[in-house]
Amino acid sequence: MRVATLLTVLILMYPCVSEATEIEGKWGLGVAVGSLFSSSAEGSLIRGRSKSTAWILDLNATAYRDDRDSEEHHVFPDTTVSGSLTYESISIEGGPRLRQFLRPESSLSPYWDMFLHVVDTVNRQTYLDNSSYRETRVGGEVGIAIGAEYFLTRWPVSIGVHTDFATFSALHSSSDATANAGAFRNTSGTTFIGSVALHPIVQARVYF
Repeated sequence: MRVATLLTVLILMYPCVSEATEIEGKWGLGVAVGSLFSSSAEGSLIRGRSKSTAWILDLNATAYRDDRDSEEHHVFPDTTVSGSLTYESISIEGGPRLRQFLRPESSLSPYWDMFLHVVDTVNRQTYLDNSSYRETRVGGEVGIAIGAEYFLTRWPVSIGVHTDFATFSALHSSSDATANAGAFRNTSGTTFIGSVALHPIVQARVYF
């Protein structure tokens, strides 16, 4: 509801509209300003190649760290062990995207995308007893996305509603686990993931 209200206000504020054809030969920047369900941080560098197509470079980086003090109380023997729990996650995803506008002569144009992304993710956990776990995933993702873009002014500024639709990824996964007693375990393999789902986001874009 808030997203729909925002789009309505912007459309009323900018009665002079543009067209998708005006991106030809221009550079652009796109920044996700939120989604219909949760926030999202990502950016895109856009290059208009023709009146109906654009090349795009996507970049999405996420870093997360959670530190907590913790205590364990043992009945036998009667002892208390204190320490910290730590969880870290770093994820980088990026790569090229080809966008095809279906109604380039219109100020409101649906489009579809094809994209190829490189994915690199590292997760680390350290437990109270100094045992630890580390997992890495490196690979690629291909997919199809759909959306619609509304061009607001003669200096092309637009609002896009966008969602990746069908994706397939192949990731090499490896993990290392170390116990407090010195035991060590290593696993590795390949993970294949296929998904068909809608995760709509709202993205503000400007062309120059």
